[in-house]
Amino acid sequence: MKSTTLVTGNPGKLAEWQRLWPLDIELVSVDVDLDEIQSLDLEAIVIDKVKRAYEAIGKPVIVEDVAAGLDKLGELPGPFIKFFEKKLGLDALYQLAGDEISAATVRCAVAYYDGVRLLTAHSEVHGTAVASRGDNGFGFDKNFVPRGANKAYGEMTTAEKDAVSHRSMAVALLAEKIAAL
Repeated sequence: MKSTTLVTGNPGKLAEWQRLWPLDIELVSVDVDLDEIQSLDLEAIVIDKVKRAYEAIGKPVIVEDVAAGLDKLGELPGPFIKFFEKKLGLDALYQLAGDEISAATVRCAVAYYDGVRLLTAHSEVHGTAVASRGDNGFGFDKNFVPRGANKAYGEMTTAEKDAVSHRSMAVALLAEKIAAL
């Protein structure tokens, strides 16, 4: 069986990818500490990161990056959300929103690189930043309600979240591209 390596040290992200991964390609993970370029362009971040990840491990690799931002802040903090969460806590998006009716957008960009072929995919989900709700997920999951839903990602079952999440859509798009190779 062929395999590819997801670069992540986040066990929640790995579990989610393993649930979402539709291909008959084994998905293993490795935690490689990669510096990220600082950019508001999520695709540029994953392209740079996937190439450096390939250099580090020397085999087909997948990387991911997410962004979460408030519409009223021009979609900031965007890809910098993880730094805001480190300083402010996992409810950073809601703290920045200041109320329960702030429109927000979450994005996921993924990239695959095998030393020759570079594939990328991305998706976005619009919704609302809310006070922490639920006990599931990780990162900003407890603070984001997708448009058309009445639950935050953190309140959803895995099946409910997988049906509407920014990550599930990006993973599906990337898997289609890999399957077409």
